[in-house]
Amino acid sequence: MRRPSESRPSSRLEILLPGGGDLLPREMLWLYPIVPLAAAPLLLKDLFSLPLDTALVRIAGVYVPFLAHSFVFHALYAAVLPKVVPRVRAPLARGALHVVVTIAVPMLLAPLVLSFKRRIVPGHYDLPKFVLECIIISWVYLFPALIVQRLRNKAQNIERMAQLERQAALEAQLKALQGRTNPHFFFNSINTVASLIHDDPALAERTLERMADLFRYALDSSKTRFVTLRREVEMVRDYLAIQSARYGARLRTQVELDERAAEILVPPLILQPLVENAILHGMAHRRSGSVFVCIRHEGHRVSLEVLDDGPGPFASAHRGSQTSVEDICKRLHLLYGEQGGIALSAAPGGGCLARVAIPVKDVVA
Repeated sequence: MRRPSESRPSSRLEILLPGGGDLLPREMLWLYPIVPLAAAPLLLKDLFSLPLDTALVRIAGVYVPFLAHSFVFHALYAAVLPKVVPRVRAPLARGALHVVVTIAVPMLLAPLVLSFKRRIVPGHYDLPKFVLECIIISWVYLFPALIVQRLRNKAQNIERMAQLERQAALEAQLKALQGRTNPHFFFNSINTVASLIHDDPALAERTLERMADLFRYALDSSKTRFVTLRREVEMVRDYLAIQSARYGARLRTQVELDERAAEILVPPLILQPLVENAILHGMAHRRSGSVFVCIRHEGHRVSLEVLDDGPGPFASAHRGSQTSVEDICKRLHLLYGEQGGIALSAAPGGGCLARVAIPVKDVVA
């Protein structure tokens, strides 16, 4: 996975001008040396009838003004105008700004460029006519380039905004699904503590301390989308300790954590609901039961397994809200797509096996 949250662009400029504020296509750098050569037959009469050395000198004369203006325009549109254009809100005003720039630059450069051109191709040149030609040529290649880049920026802007909207929807769905999971966890855990108060007050007190840690973990889970597997397993061990205090020797539990998977990031409260279900369904109308939790690192994914020795999938006498597995499935799909999932199956020796597959990715909490 892409990092859990992508920050929004800090300003409208970053959206409208992606890639460092480009106003001209970067491909223009490749066109500058090609366009004068392609346009030479149109600008120079009888070019192909001239001797080769004369034709090359005439083509060099075309290159001088074109490259000089192109260099100045590209420098302006790469370094200066990206800071000015976003401040001009009205489209007509922006268009007028581009017209002014494309007129002012040839007028300022024309005397210097024409002087240099005379050294390469001697002859009589009319300065006003030369300025007009430079302005027209600048418009011919500059305005289409501005339009192309504007359309490209607009398309990138639409794509980026759509991505931000999808991300916002994803975050909203995750928070909503976590909101459904957390109250379910609180309700069942409080009932567990309540059942201990009358039988063993001292044990109830110790259990309440564990409950405080669980409540803190559940509250913190609404503020972050990922925790380490080590932290998730610690919370599960606290939960199992509370349930063991309630059921005593009737409940047997075991938790195994592959150290290679301990620091991998997973959604919070992804394992606890499965352990809770295993106890509720596995112990329903039974004198004893066992729950075995195993976390293994399997190459490009992590396997989280919760095994109980109860009646098996969909055969339990306990009828809950049946939302825990559905919510986990949705959360995994939102976060990992087809790479993450949950499966319930009958265990080989009887009981139910809940298995969660999570891809191993570099995710920052």
